[in-house]
Amino acid sequence: MFEDLVVVDFTRVVAGPYCTRMLADLGAQVIKIDALPEEVDKFEETISVEDAARLRSAGGISNNLGKRSLSIDLKAPDSGEVINRLLSRADIVVENFKPGVMESLGFGPKTCLELNPRLIYAGLSGFGQDSSRRAFGATAHAESGWLWVQQQAASVDEIFAPGVTVADLVTGSNAFSGILAALYAREKTGSGQIVDVSLMDSQFQMLNSVMEPILNGAGEHEFKSFRHPLYKSQDGKMISINIGNSRNWGRIAQAIGEPNTQMPDSPKLSDDLIRTWVANLSSEDLAARMDAHGAPYGITLTAYEAASHSHFQDRRMIADVPDPIAGSIRAVNSPLFFSDIQSEATEAAPLIGQHTEVVLHEIGVPDERIEKLISAHVIFQLPVIEPE
Repeated sequence: MFEDLVVVDFTRVVAGPYCTRMLADLGAQVIKIDALPEEVDKFEETISVEDAARLRSAGGISNNLGKRSLSIDLKAPDSGEVINRLLSRADIVVENFKPGVMESLGFGPKTCLELNPRLIYAGLSGFGQDSSRRAFGATAHAESGWLWVQQQAASVDEIFAPGVTVADLVTGSNAFSGILAALYAREKTGSGQIVDVSLMDSQFQMLNSVMEPILNGAGEHEFKSFRHPLYKSQDGKMISINIGNSRNWGRIAQAIGEPNTQMPDSPKLSDDLIRTWVANLSSEDLAARMDAHGAPYGITLTAYEAASHSHFQDRRMIADVPDPIAGSIRAVNSPLFFSDIQSEATEAAPLIGQHTEVVLHEIGVPDERIEKLISAHVIFQLPVIEPE
């Protein structure tokens, strides 16, 4: 779908690389801008596998699949000519520096759009492009109220941090959606624009159903936490069953073998009944019964067990992709499915500077100029990796 789109990716950490990985999965030509490696002058024409393994592109392997890496010192005066050549040919820029950093480097959003009026410039930040405050996903978790909501749902004395940086992931998804909307607008107007997405806003929007009563006058004493109950089966597995409504209750009751039991008026009584029923069944027996009657349920699994779930195998949600160090790796695939196109991880995540010379050739930088930029440590081209 996006094979004709060029993305210049200045991102690192989680939210930005997560967003641009989604673009790469749809075929976009994502050029990852990486800083020069430390001690760049020690690298010669060849490099050991051990040294190469330390040159992973910023943002991790999974979130960089399908991208190419151009390694460049953005603070070097001569870097401007390279970046400007890229920007003039690009469709999308994505960055998640602290607001103001891109301006200080000479590539702020207004400058980029003046150079290329069709450019979609997506800036991901902690508090928005009009704030200079630094933040990570954990900042948004804390200040959006989400950690408090989780504490209330868990009924524990202390606030606790989540096991996944949700704010980063939802911000990356929101940025991806914003970029698509801006691309659609460009089809109608011919002009690009700035997409401003923040960790705080994204995490807050995720809490919209929680915030609705609060924003409309409900006091803290009226707050009711929402948490899907879990029930322990005979073999000790925890089972998630969402009652929902009377129709769904009927499916559950039939599956359990209590088809004539009406749904109680009290949620607590409903909860107690299901807890008693589940306790008398093994998780395997319960799953078979629920499947037979179309009742929704979930057997809690460890992450290790989930990695072997038949659903993910059947849906091709685990991809085998090449890797310049390991030969190949397995990674989570794209969750987007279409009738006429593919969205998937098919290419390796780059090492720092792996594609510097190739990309510069594509944008018309002469060989002699490339050699001078490498010698001056303005850019870095990954040497040939020696086999073990």
